[in-house]
Order: sequence, then structure tokens, then C-alpha cells
Amino acid sequence: MENEESTPKDKKAPNTKGAFYALTFRNFRLFFIGQLISVSGVWMQTLAQSWLIFDLTHSAAWLGVIAGVKAIPNALLSIWGGQVADRYPRRTILVITKSSSMALSILLANLATNWWTPIRPWEIAAISLLSGVVSAFNQPAQRAFIVDIVEDRDALGNAIALNSFRVNIARFIGLILAGVTLSRFGAPVCFLLNGVSFLAVIISLLMMRIKRKGRMESKAPIWGGFKYIWRDKTILRIVAVIGLGSIFVRSSTTIFPIFAARMHAGAGGYSAMMTANGLGAMLGSIAFASFGSYLPRKTAIYGGAALFSVGLILFSITHIYPIALGILVMSGFANIVFNVSANTKIQEDVPENLRGRVMAVYALVFGGMMPVGGLETGFLAQEEGGPLALQINSLICLIAVCITLVWSGINHPPSNLSLNSSRDI
Repeated sequence: MENEESTPKDKKAPNTKGAFYALTFRNFRLFFIGQLISVSGVWMQTLAQSWLIFDLTHSAAWLGVIAGVKAIPNALLSIWGGQVADRYPRRTILVITKSSSMALSILLANLATNWWTPIRPWEIAAISLLSGVVSAFNQPAQRAFIVDIVEDRDALGNAIALNSFRVNIARFIGLILAGVTLSRFGAPVCFLLNGVSFLAVIISLLMMRIKRKGRMESKAPIWGGFKYIWRDKTILRIVAVIGLGSIFVRSSTTIFPIFAARMHAGAGGYSAMMTANGLGAMLGSIAFASFGSYLPRKTAIYGGAALFSVGLILFSITHIYPIALGILVMSGFANIVFNVSANTKIQEDVPENLRGRVMAVYALVFGGMMPVGGLETGFLAQEEGGPLALQINSLICLIAVCITLVWSGINHPPSNLSLNSSRDI
């Protein structure tokens, strides 16, 4: 039976314990601080890596390739990652995957110094491929781990919003630091600082006191997450919109260097574009943490996805740099409201014994499909130009959101097809 026909979870009273309620829990607070430092480093590496590959090749297609190679292990291994997250202690999984990511970042830093031989694009692609393997096991465990470190079930939505807020604060900090570090010291220092930053999250994980060990089933069916999502049409619709968004619009950052060059903004302008997008996302996260319980899920999910797509269309047609930055703030805000609402809805509804596998599917379509989108966007931009590629992709996503919205009302009276409904998602 679909969630629309069950007792609606969205009808519970809005959270009145404050925007930072989840931070009152020690484990979540440690996780928040450790990840804040670590993800800041990850964003430094993301920006520096994109700029380095563009500087080496001057090719939009290579930008897509570097993003796309991460999708291969994500597509092949993330479902196994979800099964592992349901069978073994999630903290242990995270310590192992974070340590692996640290080693890869330090390796990339060494290669980028050109001490041995000039770094080549295929070497960056190979490290991205290995990063995808690590991510396939890290993401399901990390998303499911939120439930393990928040003691009050009613704080789950607030924790997810704050987790997203943390991601976007880190993005904001990381991109600012990357802009300064990249222009003054070069890409190798950005990669090295990212590697060192992983120590913060590893230490925070080891300091936690975890009651739930994370081992729920000894023989969990590996495809259980897919089966659950297929039967639950509410979550199926959410996952479909997330997947399409990851392919066609969230991957738009892959070609931001093209827009920076078009506006004669250089590396600093590219950094500012990424920062503006991150600022909007950060504002969206804190807004959702404060007022998200008052906003109908349907409004947040479909409205946020539609506004994000429209914002990118507007960004693609403007030639005025300050206006472009303002539009990116708006689109970042809309994107995060959509993503946090979707994540919260899924986490609230999924059974505990399926959480890792369902979140593995979520990680696959949310993060694993983004590199596929980066590959598609890069090659489309190579053939048609960055602005037209972004317009085509954004329009596809906008149409898909409208179709899914109509689908959500098929089994309900016409009056229920409204963005004010919390149930008919």
C-alpha cells in the first residue's frame, strides 16, 4: 500500500524545539563538527580538480569524463554498500572509507606536484574511479548512520536539515578557501589539505558512544531496497525526481568553468559561482531546519525541484556576472529545500531493517547518477555549447517534475492535486 493511503506522518505537530535541536545530542554534534571540517576539504579538492583538468585539456568533454568515471563503481557497488550498512557497524564502515579517501587525496596531491612526471588527465580519472568505489560503501552507511546518532526520532527531520546545512557551510567555506589556495599555492595544496581534513571526521567517529551496533540482519536480500521502493509509489516518485535531477540539473556545476570563461571571470569567478550556489544551499538548509516542519512536503519537493530548474535556465541566458551570481544563490536555495525534504520523507518512512539498502538506492540516484549527468552534460556542452546544454537539461527536468506531479494525483480526486498537500507526494 502506498504511503498516501496510510496514516500520514506529516500531520504530526511541527517541531518547536528549535532549529538546532539535533545538536543537543553528543554523537550528532561530534559528527557535525568532524564532517564540517572534512567536507570543507572535499570541496577544496572538487574545485581544484575541475580547474586543473580544464587547465590541462581545455575540454568540456574531459570535465564530463572526470565526473562520469565516479559513476561506474557507484552504479555497480552501491547496492552492496547498502547491504553492508545493514549488516555491519556503520561507524566501522565510515572509519575505513574515510581513511581510504584520505589516502587517495594525498596520492593526488603528490601526482599534481609534477615532481615525478607531469600529471596526466587519465591519472586524475583513475583516482576519481577509485573514489567512486569508496563512495559506493561510504554513502549508504553515512546516510543511515544519522538515525544511529540521533536519540529522538522526532529530531530526525531536524538532523537531516542540519546535516545538509553542515554540508553547505562546508561547501561555502571550502570553496572560499579553494579560491584563495588555488590562486596562490596551486591545486596540489588543495588536495593535500583535503587529505589532512579527513582526520577530523575519523577522530570524531572514534570519540562517539554508539549504542546501536548497526548489525540488523545476517542474511539481508541485497535487492530489498529496490523492492521496497518499487512497491511504495510515494518513495518511487521521490526517487525518480531525485535521479532525473541528479542527471540533468545537479550536474550543471560540471560546466561552470565554461560560464566563468564566457563572462571573463577566470578561476576567481568560477570559485565565486560555486560559492554563490553553496551560499543559497546553506540558506535553504537553515531555513528548512527552522521552518521545514511547517512546510508541506509536496510543496518543498515539487516546488523546490521546479524552481531549481527554472533558476538554471535563467542562469544560462544571462551575460551579467552579478545577476548570474544572484540566480545561483536562488537556485541553490531551491535545490536544497527539495533535497532535504525528499531525504527526510524517505528516512521517516523506511523500516529500520531496510534503511541501509533503501539509502543505498537513494545514494545511487542522488550521488551516483550525478557523475553520469556530468558526463552527459560535458559532451552535450562540447557539441552544443554550455548555455544550450544547460537549457536543454533544465527543461527536461522541469517537464519531468510536472509529469510526476500529475502522476501523484492520478489515484486521488482532482482537488488533491495541490502543492498544499503533504500526503500525495
